[in-house]
Amino acid sequence: MNNEKHTLLQPEVIRKVLQSFWNDVLEITITKSGVALAVPLCYPDGWQVVLEFQQLTPGYFRVSDHGRTLHWLVGTGQNVESSAVSHVLSERMKAFQLQRDGWELFREIHFPLTGVDIQLFAEGLVSIAHLFYLYEPSPKTLNVAQETVAKVFQEHKITPQRGLKLNGHIEKQIRVDFYADIAHPVALEVVSRRTNLVSYMEQWGFRWGDLCDSIPNLLPAMVFDPDNTEMDPTSRSIGESVCKLFCPYVETDRIHNFLLQATTNHN
Repeated sequence: MNNEKHTLLQPEVIRKVLQSFWNDVLEITITKSGVALAVPLCYPDGWQVVLEFQQLTPGYFRVSDHGRTLHWLVGTGQNVESSAVSHVLSERMKAFQLQRDGWELFREIHFPLTGVDIQLFAEGLVSIAHLFYLYEPSPKTLNVAQETVAKVFQEHKITPQRGLKLNGHIEKQIRVDFYADIAHPVALEVVSRRTNLVSYMEQWGFRWGDLCDSIPNLLPAMVFDPDNTEMDPTSRSIGESVCKLFCPYVETDRIHNFLLQATTNHN
């Protein structure tokens, strides 16, 4: 009996078990801008970590979390700009060689791609996500755009779902800040990146098209903070072409009119 147990605990047996697990949970999808990879690691809420790869030059590529980690962290009520949290955040970013642009965490890496690069980046995201236990309530100014949108929904007596994950025909688990299943379903995203918006908007352009193909009569919308977002003409043009509403969050009259139209069944 002891010999049988010893035989089952051979290195090759354990290696095959792990390889089988990795093959089962690893998901790789071609996207408009590159490749999306779901790795066998999870955030504290149990959702799988998804990485996005984009080739910048023949010798460089960018791996990004597309803002999911900090967006989730702030959604728990954490204040990532407080002195205590931002200090620990900076330390972990340095340890895992991560960079930050708004909500987005990313790293630019030389080819050839190695498994260690992928693993360390993903582990860095999970490490940062666990900062939710360093609880310091977020100041109102941090989420002013989202609070303004939430207030407009409330004034229309609409209770949207926050942070809902929607499935397109191609891309799955697309997280949106607000979703309301009304006469004409509304999906609204608050722009979470400050600079280098073109690739971000291109990706959302693809996502909105994918979601509109999947959800009948969907009305996609995006708002942004004009004081903290460097909205260039190309990014603005993409937003205006793919969204039914694309405007600064301070233009509340436009948001009101948009929701009024969405609640009216024209059929």
